[in-house]
Amino acid sequence: MPSHPLIGISVDTREAAAVPNIYELADTYTQCILDAGGVPLLLPHVSDETVRRHMINVLDGLLIPGGDDVNPALYGQQLHARTQLMNDRRQAFDLAMLALAEGRNLPTLGICLGFQIMNVQRHGTLVQYLPDVAGAVRVNHAADPDQLLRYDARHAVQPAAGTRLAALFGPGLLMVNSTHRQGVDRLGHGLVPSACAADGLVEAIEDSTLAFWMGVQWHPERMPGGPQMKLFQALIDAAGQRGKH
Repeated sequence: MPSHPLIGISVDTREAAAVPNIYELADTYTQCILDAGGVPLLLPHVSDETVRRHMINVLDGLLIPGGDDVNPALYGQQLHARTQLMNDRRQAFDLAMLALAEGRNLPTLGICLGFQIMNVQRHGTLVQYLPDVAGAVRVNHAADPDQLLRYDARHAVQPAAGTRLAALFGPGLLMVNSTHRQGVDRLGHGLVPSACAADGLVEAIEDSTLAFWMGVQWHPERMPGGPQMKLFQALIDAAGQRGKH
């Protein structure tokens, strides 16, 4: 029987402040992992460090999906009126799992919020509300809350030469969807920008010193069946290679 890498996926919460927590996850994430040849495993937000380590030890890869916003206190900013805080337990869990995954060189992919929290975990900062920032070329990042449910391709990003992302998609412009009001400001340590929009906003990050450590600002799981599946396939391939050693 062929090996199918086990990919842990951090789930979201229906409402950040709900008690008790109600976990949820769009099935597009799990379906993309399945289509790429992996086995998805949904991860509850446990606080016990021993249990977290057990989780990491059985996984071949990690996926941090979208959600609400990282608490800006983590990067030294006051709360913006437009910021919608993510669940505290999920935030603590995601940061802890990223640290464990980094330490074990576990293949990891972050999507939208996952991309942003990967940057914060490396002590980077975020722009909390993109319309506050004037750019020479304005790109519609769908920062208007009324547009946040649109997932069609909205603008192009330019992969950076020599990056893993460019190796996956080629050197030409890549069309992506865009549903975010926040973005990367200062990059976290060890991260490089692997794609930018026309207004200069970083849309993908990676760490080339690790087997597979990548985050994208867009939602590839909402564009299945096309080039975006390369991201999930690359995660599964890296996870499969790790399992052979």
